Amino acid sequence: MRILVNGGSISRGPISWPYYLTNLTDITGKNVVNLACAGAGNTYIHETTTRILDKEKFDLVLIMWTEISRIDLQVESIDFFEKSKYTSKYQSSQNDWPTKIINPINDQDYVEKNWIFGCGHINNDPIMRKFFDNFYMHVGYKELVNQFTVKVISLQNTLKQLNIPYAFSFYQDYIDQIKNCALIDWKKCIINDNISSIAERLNSYDTDGLHPGLEANRVWADHTIKHLEKNDYSY
Repeated sequence: MRILVNGGSISRGPISWPYYLTNLTDITGKNVVNLACAGAGNTYIHETTTRILDKEKFDLVLIMWTEISRIDLQVESIDFFEKSKYTSKYQSSQNDWPTKIINPINDQDYVEKNWIFGCGHINNDPIMRKFFDNFYMHVGYKELVNQFTVKVISLQNTLKQLNIPYAFSFYQDYIDQIKNCALIDWKKCIINDNISSIAERLNSYDTDGLHPGLEANRVWADHTIKHLEKNDYSY
């Protein structure tokens, strides 16, 4: 079984939930292609997932949507932003570690390297603030929610058209923002919990004190497997 994962920082790194799935199932690390990048927003998640599905075959797609207020863009020359950490090129370079299986193929080879992340604007990165200032000046949260909703529907419909099993989750409890959308297939979404709430309940955080820690990631991986089993996914 080959699995595609996409998301933000919570979905990447050696202790993150996608890699615990390999301990709970017969999935091996070499069969997990993870495009998640720290700082990535939902535009990156939506577009990069769609494009790789046009080129590669997967048996299951797991998406953890991230902060709604983030907006991302592809640029012609990523070198212009080389001094910023809020790019897919930089973040992809951080997505390997000594125990990670990278043979015969490193999943980071699939990451599109010319994305810039609006998360940098939110975190006061001077390069990204200069680039995104005008955007955030004219686009409010309501508009971002509308854009996010369309991304969820679009990716959902692509996966259904391709007949690929999938599960969507949301890194925080913001379902109320979009729960009234009748076009979203909520049966394919894990909405009875989220990894941020689990981390808070367990007081399980990584060394930075912000991202979910070991136990929270283990619990979320188990939660994901139970959702898949309940919905008759085969893995």
